[in-house]
Amino acid sequence: MGICLIAVATQMEWIIVILQVALGLGAVIFVHELGHFAVAKMCGVKCEKFFIGFDIGGYKLSHKWGETEYGIGILPLGGYVKMLGQDDNPANIAEQVRESQVREGSNIQTKEIVGPDGTKYEVDSRSYLAKSVPQRMAIISAGVIMNVIFAFIFAVIAYGIGVPYIPCIVGQTSPGSAAYQAGIRTGDEITRIGNVENPSFTDLKSGVTLGDLEKGIPFTVLRASTGKEEDIILKPRQDSGLPKVGIIAPFSLRLNEEMPVAKGSPAAEATPKFQGNDEIVAINGQPITEYYQLVSALVEQAAEPLEVTVQRGGKAPKDNPFGPRTGGTTETITVAPLPTHSLGLVMEPGKIVAVEQGSEAAAKKIAPGDFIDKISYAPGAAASEVVEGDRLFGDPMMLPEQLRKLALEGRTIELTVRHSAAASDGKQTTEPVELRLRNVTWVEPSWLDNDPLSVPALGIAYRVLNRVDHVIPDSPAAAAGMQSGDVVTEAEFTIAGMKEPKPIIIKFNEKGGHNWPKFTYLLQSLSTNDEVKLTYQRGTETLTAMLKPQIVPDSFEPERGFNVVEVQRIRRASSFGEQIKLGYRETVNSLGMVYRFLRKLGTQVPLTSLGGPITIAKAAGYSAFEGVGALLVFLTMLSANLAVINFLPIPLLDGGHMVFLAWEGIRGRPASERFVVALHTVGFVFIISLMLFVISLDFGWIDRNL
Repeated sequence: MGICLIAVATQMEWIIVILQVALGLGAVIFVHELGHFAVAKMCGVKCEKFFIGFDIGGYKLSHKWGETEYGIGILPLGGYVKMLGQDDNPANIAEQVRESQVREGSNIQTKEIVGPDGTKYEVDSRSYLAKSVPQRMAIISAGVIMNVIFAFIFAVIAYGIGVPYIPCIVGQTSPGSAAYQAGIRTGDEITRIGNVENPSFTDLKSGVTLGDLEKGIPFTVLRASTGKEEDIILKPRQDSGLPKVGIIAPFSLRLNEEMPVAKGSPAAEATPKFQGNDEIVAINGQPITEYYQLVSALVEQAAEPLEVTVQRGGKAPKDNPFGPRTGGTTETITVAPLPTHSLGLVMEPGKIVAVEQGSEAAAKKIAPGDFIDKISYAPGAAASEVVEGDRLFGDPMMLPEQLRKLALEGRTIELTVRHSAAASDGKQTTEPVELRLRNVTWVEPSWLDNDPLSVPALGIAYRVLNRVDHVIPDSPAAAAGMQSGDVVTEAEFTIAGMKEPKPIIIKFNEKGGHNWPKFTYLLQSLSTNDEVKLTYQRGTETLTAMLKPQIVPDSFEPERGFNVVEVQRIRRASSFGEQIKLGYRETVNSLGMVYRFLRKLGTQVPLTSLGGPITIAKAAGYSAFEGVGALLVFLTMLSANLAVINFLPIPLLDGGHMVFLAWEGIRGRPASERFVVALHTVGFVFIISLMLFVISLDFGWIDRNL
């Protein structure tokens, strides 16, 4: 089931969003520069310019009031306040001194200062250099302080308006992940992450990304099946990119406005047609209110037509656009099953990589690294085996569905398990293990890179390799001449009906690219008229084959093509006191998150997670589409980012100026020009390199690989 975050916007909506983003980003810059300007004025410094944007080449809109020119520059990448005798480049100290000096005979009030070389100068008492070190520190730090103050103000206003957020409900878990191993399932709700109570899904992502990978992160989980809370520790996994625990965002029962169903799917072929914003309210006459109930019905009745009842139209509460709708009409639509698609390739099974805690497999000491040689009915239960032969089973990709069906019969099976040498004192051992299959009412699809295949009836997940074990006779793969031992290295295909159809390329290799489960999952989105191009190795020869999927008899997939949107809620303060509390928490969390992000940048957090001006503008645009409250919370985060980053001790930034001022306060005179120039050059190279790097990320010239 797919999701879509943003529906098609009208031209007027785009104009409004662009204006909101421009005003919002401009406000963040404005309050920063306003801090410098206001404190400079309080300290008696002459301010010559106050600009939002940079007036490169003299291109600007400006007007002079009194002694200050106020304006908007053509380059919208920041802003500045120009003070008499002040330059953002500390290396220009000699020039600043000359600018501030007063000619003989002038009636301007002067003050004596000491230059970097110890020489004394008479300068304009209203120049920046004439002010004491504490005063200049106050001027420099005022921008950052204003950003923190306005971050708080933005957040307080936002929670008065109402902030949309995605609750921390589990949509799905990724097979083999920490959440999978802990037995977390669709419909469970995370009620606490670390010290954060009632977290949003954004809190989950930041908490995992910046959490302790070694000790793990404490979670409190409200189980949908029992209604009871459980405290667990999840250890994020970081194969590549950002750390993850394998929890997917929650889905609602509302169909996407733009594309309610996937083209070519059973839901798309049903009549009457599903419409955007339809809300599924019943399956086969049984009312449902949660997504996990829909999943349960789809799994348990995968082979049967479903009577899907939707609510169409109606109105949501004025103060909550995501709340339950009243009124409207209902429509019941029959949706056919979705047959399983196959190319006729049976791949080699791999080792078990994860075992779910609390499952019978875990109780019977089955562990990662073990290998299942054979599956039979338990002795005395039946005489026949699931499949003939001494290998694992007919097709490792088909085992989850085979065992789900057997679980409905209350079967107990026997596994022949080959334990890993590491778990058996260096010796590989094989033993029979009896397991009672459990009923399955949830899905754990392998749709991410390197996901193993989950077998929910057993509570294990194993690898499926990209080497062909055997080819099914009279199948597309057999007709194309593929053979046992062929190693598939790449698959290329296009899913019909995508908004921007682009070929999907999946790569396989024997050094960790275990993507056959992901490829098989995506294969179900194709029709029998679509083609898949496989590239494979046979010995030293590289071959290709064009294959069309075929239907597997008596096998069906749970999904039927419903494109549901993510769950969203509104968090709105019920009183001004609560606004203050929520705004304070948002501001503190934002500041702390920036600090933790920077502390782990380059190690736990990849450098490719940084974003430049385009990323910031896009994120602001997405927030504006969700409403003023969401945009204000984004600006809170952006103001916190600007406050922390701008105060880092890097020349060119406010933090760098503070370091030079601190040195001047200790030494009694400014740092030597040679020393300042050297540090300034290093800082300049760093800032320019960083800007080029993040812009390259923005334009996709460098792969983020997150």
